[in-house]
Amino acid sequence: MASTTPPLQLLDCYDIIIAGGGTAGCVLAARLTEDADRNLSVLLLEAGPNANSDFRVSTPGLFTLAIDNPELDWQFVSEPSEGLNGRKVAFPRGKCLGGSSAINLMALIYPSKAGLDAWEELGNPGWGWEGLAPYYRKSQRHFPPPKDVEEALALDYIDPKVQGTNGPICSSYPQSLNPLEKAWVDTWKGLQKAITGVPLTGVGTGGYTTPASVDPVRGERSHAGSAYLAPALHRPNLHVLTGMVDKIEVDDRGGGEGLVATAVTFTHEGKAYTAHAGREVIVSAGTIGSPVLLERSGIGSKALCEALGIKNYVDNSNVGENLQDHVMCGISYEVQDGVATADMFRDPTVIQKAMEQYQASRSGPLAGGGGYNFAYTPLTDFVDPQQPKEELKALLDRHIPPSSDPKFRAGKLHYAFNRSIIESPSEASASLCMIQVQFNGHKERAKETFCILEPENYITLVPQFAHPFSPGSVHIQSKDAVVHPKIEANYLSHPLDAEILGRHMQQVETIASSPPLADFLKPSGRRLPDSQDAHTLARAIELVRHSATSNYHPSGTCAMMPAELGGVVNERLVVHGTKNLRVCDASVFPLMPRGNIQSTVYAVAEKGADLIREDLAKRLDVKREM
Repeated sequence: MASTTPPLQLLDCYDIIIAGGGTAGCVLAARLTEDADRNLSVLLLEAGPNANSDFRVSTPGLFTLAIDNPELDWQFVSEPSEGLNGRKVAFPRGKCLGGSSAINLMALIYPSKAGLDAWEELGNPGWGWEGLAPYYRKSQRHFPPPKDVEEALALDYIDPKVQGTNGPICSSYPQSLNPLEKAWVDTWKGLQKAITGVPLTGVGTGGYTTPASVDPVRGERSHAGSAYLAPALHRPNLHVLTGMVDKIEVDDRGGGEGLVATAVTFTHEGKAYTAHAGREVIVSAGTIGSPVLLERSGIGSKALCEALGIKNYVDNSNVGENLQDHVMCGISYEVQDGVATADMFRDPTVIQKAMEQYQASRSGPLAGGGGYNFAYTPLTDFVDPQQPKEELKALLDRHIPPSSDPKFRAGKLHYAFNRSIIESPSEASASLCMIQVQFNGHKERAKETFCILEPENYITLVPQFAHPFSPGSVHIQSKDAVVHPKIEANYLSHPLDAEILGRHMQQVETIASSPPLADFLKPSGRRLPDSQDAHTLARAIELVRHSATSNYHPSGTCAMMPAELGGVVNERLVVHGTKNLRVCDASVFPLMPRGNIQSTVYAVAEKGADLIREDLAKRLDVKREM
């Protein structure tokens, strides 16, 4: 007799439903259920599996087995970008509990104070540096580096007073010395451009060693699924289900106060279900998933919704717009014979030895993050004397219009902020990193980007443009949730993006030719892409258009701004036109942070959890008084 699966048991009504169990969703689920006195019932819905015990996720050095894997990655791909010579670009996004924090390269990079203060200036009180800084610390558990590593890598700038010590996400440094990592730091010292501040204070430029989200005791990745959610899974007021969210049900019972989100429909094991929400629905499906879930629910462009047969409840054409991402480009340099890089993993014997070391002691090359060597690089630090600052000013004057982009009505403020960063000697217009492996940015799939295709061993220097001028968009193509959205990245569509990134590629050539890093490279060795360089601005721009790609940091598609500036959510993360529907993830960023975004997603989710609890408490107090 065939066995039957028992029907899914749902509560009649949950206080809060969180749609999306990625980086932010796991933080919210953990924080909103930790207060036993309030006893909020929370349902967390995530399309992907619980991969906390999956070795491809937990082993830091095996991140390439998770990226572009259909079991763990949504495998989104953009439309062709004219600025990239018509190339498509991969958009890896985590499809499991923990989301992209479970498949990323683990670098913990912090934004600038100026960048977050610009968020506040865009109409978001409380979201400047002072309002967010405590939440970076709250999410972090800092592990001091070994003493020999601290001395060799000049980590004396680490300030214990600003480090978080009790947070869920482990923050650690390399546990053993690596000659290339020391050469990186010493090269920036030699150029008189070592880090000038403490990254976790939001100020400073120059080369340094960044921490990674790795538990150095267990030698495992520390991510939202394992560090935040796993300890909360036993709580009786938290239910976690695997399910593809279809849409949010809304009605207009809120009257003049906005639409009320009442339920979420989803599919679990091939069957459709509806879960009812008594207080809040929170969308945490990420920069790609959140705007399209709103659109499928009738919140977005009226013309788009109606064209797809979706009833439109809130006509807001800003939903899905303002897509921002760090565009990056790299040059791989062949290293001297005997210099160890990750390219050596082409040899099965090397892989086997690394696996044996990791299994025996949780140490070795598989126990570390994907990259520790970074620099915050101002453009003015490296301006060619033949191209004086007056020429840069003229370039900016020529390409920054006085009026704003009609699709992004905060464009004037956006452009003004970007310009201020580019012209400042104390702010970084790019974040430059060194990875110890060859890099193939011109390839479409993420797996090919990190694939070891050439027989030599390489290091790659990769600048990412911190604050691009070219916004893109993400929109549904069908009301069917399984159909991927249309991603118009528009990389380098604004002429300044190629110009500025090209100048940062020229910086790369300066770094590579500077000792002691230059001593590790073959003077006549190969470089990738073949026969391309950035020795002149023209060649650098040609290289950028050939090989630039996403740094996998998309944000901004449900921007937190007043509606009149092009916003989707307000400063309480409530969707404009609704009463109890929020968005909390990277999609609410109004402007890109200067570096890798995972630390900022944690901070935004931590702050978001506090805002939600505050608002729920206020509503409860009002009810008691009535």
